Amino acid sequence: MEQASASRVARLLGAWQTDETPSASALRTALADLIEGAHLPSGQMMPTQRALAEALGVARGTVARAYAGLVASSHLSARQGAGTVVRFGRRGAGFGHGRLASFDEESPTVPIDLASGALPGSEVVARSMPEIGRLLHEHHLAGDGYHPAGLPELRAAIAATISRSGLSTQSDEVLITAGSQQAVRLISAAFAGPGSLVVVEDPTYRGALEAFSGGGARLRGVPMSPTGLAPDQLAEAARSADLVYLQSALHNPTGVHTSGQRRSEIAAALRGHRSMVVDDQSSADLSWTRSGRLPGLERYVDSERLLLVGTLSKLFWGGIRVGWIRGPKATISRLTDMRRGLDLSGSVLDQLAAVLVLPHAEAQQRGRREWLASQFSAATTVLRAALPSWEWWLPAGGSGFWVDTGADAVALAQRALARGVRMTAGPAFSPHEGHGTFLRLPVWHPDGQFAEAMEIVADLVRR
Repeated sequence: MEQASASRVARLLGAWQTDETPSASALRTALADLIEGAHLPSGQMMPTQRALAEALGVARGTVARAYAGLVASSHLSARQGAGTVVRFGRRGAGFGHGRLASFDEESPTVPIDLASGALPGSEVVARSMPEIGRLLHEHHLAGDGYHPAGLPELRAAIAATISRSGLSTQSDEVLITAGSQQAVRLISAAFAGPGSLVVVEDPTYRGALEAFSGGGARLRGVPMSPTGLAPDQLAEAARSADLVYLQSALHNPTGVHTSGQRRSEIAAALRGHRSMVVDDQSSADLSWTRSGRLPGLERYVDSERLLLVGTLSKLFWGGIRVGWIRGPKATISRLTDMRRGLDLSGSVLDQLAAVLVLPHAEAQQRGRREWLASQFSAATTVLRAALPSWEWWLPAGGSGFWVDTGADAVALAQRALARGVRMTAGPAFSPHEGHGTFLRLPVWHPDGQFAEAMEIVADLVRR
């Protein structure tokens, strides 16, 4: 078994220490980020505690505590006399610890972070705040504030939105969640327990991979192309599946929108199978090639087997933690009971904000469409100038794009991290560690740092 050298791990960690976070905690977070980003692959032996402590210039006890924390979170496994080994690649029981480092103010500082496709918020959210106070005073403060399935008025509004898309929906067929990530986690807990088989696109959304594999499910990927999944391959893969997870409206990370003809073929391929089908439409509002919300499988798959996932985070702001699941009434009731055990109820404030911003969805989509198109154009101009040999799938929309470097993207991301640029390589999006030459890059990054990052990367490529 190959052992990672202490000097290499130290280079990958870069400037991992912070003034605010104790050294062992900061080191644990930084190492988790490397593991879940596939910079330290599954099965690789870690440096000894003494060697890494010397390379980092810290006490051995600091490394020992960091390793112990990573063993507890299942990032590492340790056997006396056999050393410490990376237990899983980019995901596992630690559930997103490294993946979500982009959103962690206590994580090690990386000057330029291109790992996230999160977008800036809308002024519509800020303008809704005064009205929230009035609604609280007039309608909600007299109650206990607990609504496990969601505020009735928000469930009704989401049901009406889905009905307009072509799938008749009642309020009791909608569960409001704390964002789409919680929605996927609930679905995973309900349908993808230990030993179950989940079919996903390859590549697919990292958060879903973490949710399913973290729950002990087996994953089987179906190759994704610029036109979507091949229906015959999906039919074969889904034959014994417990759950099929797709993103037909707008796919993350590739930005592909599956055509109506192909969606019909996908639905036909899934008929006769016992599996539940999840259509995650979290990015459906982010098209820049056509107006309005992109359609998914709602007109094609039997509604008794279909779960739709949506969110307001991408259209309005990640700070509004509001997502939803649309499904059969009995399934929504079951998921609501599971949600009670997780956090009792969602934030009334966030849900009231959602009620107030939803009427502005169409205008916000238009604004996002124009803005994202200009951001994509600017980003691709930078790429063509700095790295002309790189190619990318032409997306229908989304907050990121799928770039083929033509070389080892994992190794490149490792080297870039040591230079202060965090990127996510293709294997982080694959159930089978595939797409080793790909990177997912965001179309937007604050402060004009994308051009600076690509110059650093271009310099690494030239060496």
